[in-house]
Amino acid sequence: MITPTPAPQQPQIGPLDWVGDPDQCPQWVGFPTRAGLPAGLRWSGSGEVPAIGTRVHIYMNSYGPAEVKAYFHAEGYAGVICQPNQMPARLQAHGVTLGHFFGRELEPYHPGPHAPDQVPEVVEIPPASTDWIPDYPPQAGDELTDENQGHEQHPEHPQNEQHD
Repeated sequence: MITPTPAPQQPQIGPLDWVGDPDQCPQWVGFPTRAGLPAGLRWSGSGEVPAIGTRVHIYMNSYGPAEVKAYFHAEGYAGVICQPNQMPARLQAHGVTLGHFFGRELEPYHPGPHAPDQVPEVVEIPPASTDWIPDYPPQAGDELTDENQGHEQHPEHPQNEQHD
């Protein structure tokens, strides 16, 4: 039997480590209070940020019931670190017991108004023709001989012409 390796532990960081410089507050790290997080973070859910110890339901990927254990922030949003009652097997196999979730992931999904069906415009393609190469009239300076029939001269590039 193979013993799974434990998940990496979070660093021990105190909320006063970045006082006066909220940009130094590390993202995705769990904090026991929201006071340790930078000011001005947004909560993507419609309700209030749940308190530590609150039982929530994680609708994202059908995680189900969970308990809020800590707070974190990322990209200007506040989130909660939760311990689901049942972590998916693929994560359990690696020793993962907690997950990061944003407010919107704790709410049921309600799609917006359905867009009207769009019917693509029908474009008619003419039938294939065997005479698809157009006839171009000869231009001044074009001389067709048996040797160069079908080849055009390029007076703008005289170095490419062959001279006998």
